[in-house]
Amino acid sequence: PNHPQNKWVVCRAPPTRPELPPPRVASGNGASASGGLPSDPENVTSSSSETSTFVSRQLSVLRAKASYFLPMCLLFFFMAFNNTIFDSTKDTILITAIGGAEQIPFVTLYAVLPASCLFLFLFSVASKRYSRRRVFNWTVCLFMSFFALFAYVLYPNRDYLHSDALAAWAGGALPQGLQALGHVVHQWTFTLFYVLSELWGDVILSLNFWVLANETTDHKDAIVLYPLFGLGANVAQFASGQILRNVRRFSGEMTYGSQLKFLVNLTIVVAVGILALHHWLDLKFVRPKLAAKRRQEELEREEAASGGAASEPEPKKSFWENAKVLISSPALQCLAAIALAQGITTNLVEVAWKASLREKFSDPRLYSQFMGSVSSALGLCTGVAMVVSPTIFLKCTWRQVASVNPNLMLWGGLAFFLAMIFGSPQIQGGIILGGTALYIFGRASKFSLLKPAEEMVYITLDDNARRSGKAAIDVVGSQMGKSLSSLMQQVFLIFGQGKIQRTYPMMAVLLVAVGTVWIKAVGRLAGLGLVKDAREAPQVEAPKAAQ
Repeated sequence: PNHPQNKWVVCRAPPTRPELPPPRVASGNGASASGGLPSDPENVTSSSSETSTFVSRQLSVLRAKASYFLPMCLLFFFMAFNNTIFDSTKDTILITAIGGAEQIPFVTLYAVLPASCLFLFLFSVASKRYSRRRVFNWTVCLFMSFFALFAYVLYPNRDYLHSDALAAWAGGALPQGLQALGHVVHQWTFTLFYVLSELWGDVILSLNFWVLANETTDHKDAIVLYPLFGLGANVAQFASGQILRNVRRFSGEMTYGSQLKFLVNLTIVVAVGILALHHWLDLKFVRPKLAAKRRQEELEREEAASGGAASEPEPKKSFWENAKVLISSPALQCLAAIALAQGITTNLVEVAWKASLREKFSDPRLYSQFMGSVSSALGLCTGVAMVVSPTIFLKCTWRQVASVNPNLMLWGGLAFFLAMIFGSPQIQGGIILGGTALYIFGRASKFSLLKPAEEMVYITLDDNARRSGKAAIDVVGSQMGKSLSSLMQQVFLIFGQGKIQRTYPMMAVLLVAVGTVWIKAVGRLAGLGLVKDAREAPQVEAPKAAQ
């Protein structure tokens, strides 16, 4: 087991080979006769056998942890199912409305970012006073209450709620490059739906699921389980994409308002499943672990007291004291830079891609149908990527794995912008197809490679950094990156006289600059040495449930 090329071998007794003479004592890379592997070349594990061993190890771990792994995948399925519905619906409603994709930079900066900051503050305060389970339940119920209100009250009465007088005033008062800001304020119900849908992905999917996973998964388990957790999300993306694509078959040939009610009713049913499954996981895995941790702390205090060195409990830190500690962490600095760069580059590419989609799909029903097809393709692609990602983690270093997504977005995004700038109208369909492929592969590499690599870093941090730092980076950091991108796009729109097509050269330059910073941040984080490569990771153990 100590042979340098057998770090992933499951610890078991080596097979006896009586027909061979006893191994000789060897120096250097060889093993002694008293315990180890012989130094003959035939016993050196090849690359193919190493991969086979790792796959066998994966299967043994999954069998041992089936009672934990399968419910976590199902929880991720439910969360991602709703996220896909909300994500596609918010784009359909806002982009096909008056103002189009030009509204996205304004709603991201002036609505989504303040809402993210407000949620971070409320989440930090609530987490100190209430249990994580109670905060989670309140959050899910708040989201679903709004979505039901929007489908049954706000959207059907949008003509009365959207003031024409305000629209006329904004049209005359704002310059040409800021007309989209007036549409954001005028169509405030659409803006609010966009904000809550955007926060669902950050708050429920990115934050709360991975906080639960980090609390119940050891670092040595993550190399196998984290890339595979997303399999449930990929199936959800495919299933929800098919529902979006064929929603008219379920809701009938009705208006988009009727389709919206059908989709929201479906997400409410799924949300009930989220609450029930999350409660079971908390009861089965989180509470026993917390109880064991409290018992350990009590034993340590008793031992310290018996030794005459009783220590006082550490006083709780304030919000600002916690913030100072988190800001000074080199790992969190790198993770924040990665989140900012990822948000900026993704926002640049998606705004340009969605602007081209609006020109082709102006009807919200057709737009929603197309986004359903994209979601299904994304689910299949990400699913395949997650199946092979553990092997990628085995074959490559952490830095190489974490660099796939930034390099793809940098060079793929640059090629997309060059095609948009210099391409002719005759190849518009090919450009849209290329942008769709970049969107799919970009998100697939993010969730199958970059996200698990980031979570492996969080596990190595203390509880405060793992919870508060992750909340700040996942919720505010990501939205801050999108907001910075939106701010720059607003400046570009002023120079482009409100036409987003005229801003593509400036957006391409910004993409190259930010993508370079992203790659450097990944390199610096890898240099900290917090995460061992797969070849150096120890054998995993299954988390223990309540007896």
